[in-house]
Amino acid sequence: MYILYNKFPIACVIATLVCLSTVECRTKYQVCVVDGRGSFRKAAKFCPVLDGPDSKVECVIGLDRLDCLRRISKGKADFSVFSAEDLVTASNLQVEVLVTNEMRYTNDEFEYEVVAVVDDEARIQTRYDLRDKRLCHPGYGYEADWTQILANYLEVSTVPQSCNPLLSLTENRISSSSKYFKSACKAGPWVNDRALDSQLKRKYPNLCGLCNSPGVCSTDDKYWGRSGPLLCLTDGVGDITWARLDDVRSHFGLTPGSSLASTEGYSYLCEDGTTIPLNSTTKPCVWVVKPWPVVASKRTSAQEIQEFISSLSHSDNNSWQSALLNLIETYHLTIKAVQPIEAIESYLSRAQGFLSANSFPGCHPPRTIRICTTTNLENAKCSWLREVSNVYGIEPDVDCLKADNKTHCMQGVADNLADVVAVSADMVNEAKMSYKLKTLFYETVANEEEKYVTVAVVRANSGITSFEGLRGKRACFPKYDGVAWNSVVHALNSKQLLTTCPFNQGMSEFFSDSCVPNFPTNGSPNLQVLCKPGIYDEEYGAMRCLTHENGDVAFVSKQAYSTFFQDIKEKRDAFIDARDYTILCENNDEPCHLSWAPPGQAMIRMNSSTLWIKDTLDVFLQMDNLFGKNFKSVTTPFTLFGLFDGKPNVLFHDVTSKLRDVPKLKNTDTMQKEYSEILDNFGECVPGGSSTAYMCNFYMCIIMCVLLLFKF
Repeated sequence: MYILYNKFPIACVIATLVCLSTVECRTKYQVCVVDGRGSFRKAAKFCPVLDGPDSKVECVIGLDRLDCLRRISKGKADFSVFSAEDLVTASNLQVEVLVTNEMRYTNDEFEYEVVAVVDDEARIQTRYDLRDKRLCHPGYGYEADWTQILANYLEVSTVPQSCNPLLSLTENRISSSSKYFKSACKAGPWVNDRALDSQLKRKYPNLCGLCNSPGVCSTDDKYWGRSGPLLCLTDGVGDITWARLDDVRSHFGLTPGSSLASTEGYSYLCEDGTTIPLNSTTKPCVWVVKPWPVVASKRTSAQEIQEFISSLSHSDNNSWQSALLNLIETYHLTIKAVQPIEAIESYLSRAQGFLSANSFPGCHPPRTIRICTTTNLENAKCSWLREVSNVYGIEPDVDCLKADNKTHCMQGVADNLADVVAVSADMVNEAKMSYKLKTLFYETVANEEEKYVTVAVVRANSGITSFEGLRGKRACFPKYDGVAWNSVVHALNSKQLLTTCPFNQGMSEFFSDSCVPNFPTNGSPNLQVLCKPGIYDEEYGAMRCLTHENGDVAFVSKQAYSTFFQDIKEKRDAFIDARDYTILCENNDEPCHLSWAPPGQAMIRMNSSTLWIKDTLDVFLQMDNLFGKNFKSVTTPFTLFGLFDGKPNVLFHDVTSKLRDVPKLKNTDTMQKEYSEILDNFGECVPGGSSTAYMCNFYMCIIMCVLLLFKF
């Protein structure tokens, strides 16, 4: 009995642990919810309903759809809703989930099917007859629903693609279509850089020639969008159109509703070299299909999740079941169980053309942009970014390389072992001067508070009211050759307050004992006297240097100044009071800051070719357009600027609003003292400004005057 008695609790513990690891024993399923934009922001309204005691499900808030995918793979959520593109990304990254249910809003087998319709008078019988014909294309600018992969499928599978090394990959594709078709209407942005977009449209005008406003060729054109290419065809402007089958049926009156054109004289063009009259009872031939959004879960719980999802209904609008449906639906849906439950690859293989559309070979040798990362987390985010970019047709491809730190990354870019490294504002000058790198793009921000604004912080009762008043004082810097250091050097030099050159010597003589971490070891020793390694390093270290009363002034970002005292307040440090410190403002008629910079920027080799820069910049601008803060879809597949796996500032800064090749988010930004301008116009060291120097110059002038008088 003793043995049985002791074994029983052990068995219970084991059984309990096994039970807790399975969905059956949980009190609630966990649905990963990605909040949409506008009217699709539903989590705050419906997730609390799921907290009720009768509910069988609870919300886990995902940052984006691929974040939900990772959560499911790690057992931190049970199910979520994914697009077909999300499933391709999961498959490429070998993340295993099973497809349990389709989220349909019609009874059609697929969300939509894409067809080619020709004007019979054009005498097009096969795809090879399309040469020198007129193409009506949906255009670009609504990639959330119509990805580049699907938009370009007809041309990529029909038009011989060139790989001219003197052209970017995007221009190669455009050039190939321009040579192949007599004319076309491909309205909307071809690339995300407006200047380059205009340049390409001027170079290949025949691809806008069929548009209603060929000189503009924009998303406002009559022949742009889902209905545009069908109007282009039936207005007699083009010979072939590339469009969704449901739009074709509506346009030609093949489904109940309005009819804009007769089916007479039009046919479907098939991939197999045949045509089918539009008014035929034969099933239309489809080139590529888009699968429905789906519910997916881990293998161990797939059967339960399918049965659970299939049981939901809106029979009671106040129920938790209805709340859950409102969370996972985009529109009022028909939920269809996938029978049998399928792995991603087999599910997508039933979608004609979809996988092959995502696997067209590129140019050889392949063009790849190598991004240098410094942590496992950065490298992981980069890998997910690479795969989701491929699915949405962004080219060239991205590759992710890992180094130990930013210094090694900068050296790797300089040595052509990598192509792009993202650096903070503090490392920009080092990247330029030590590794001969230059800026590809800036991480621009919407608010002044989010900029890296450098200020001088002093004690409120110090009596220091000007930069001249800092002479002989003890200074605390975050690091040598960073934003603060260079901004102070520039400011003092511009005001002619440095009495000695070069700059390092001048700064040493201007300030007394100070702390400048990483100051050159062969430099002035007084600039390292106050330093305490690991304590006074970086911005918070500079603030500690000041507040510990070792320094008289700290040069830090305005944000670090604010958050430092906020952190002190939360820690209830009674010895430090924010009211005892202030920002030095020399002249209230001028900005009080020393400089401002965007939080980060991407650096490339100084000798990078113009062609490569255009290609590479467009890749990041496309990523920004699809995955940045202004994404067009209801929910975002991937978060470019924001938390990644719960960690902030991975690869890019969370506060970034938009990537641009200039440091300002808007051209109307008039904030003075931009850091890159300061670096570009640093100027030579000009000694002068001290009273001693002034008196010496005064007496020298008198001596010269006396000598001249004696001469004459």
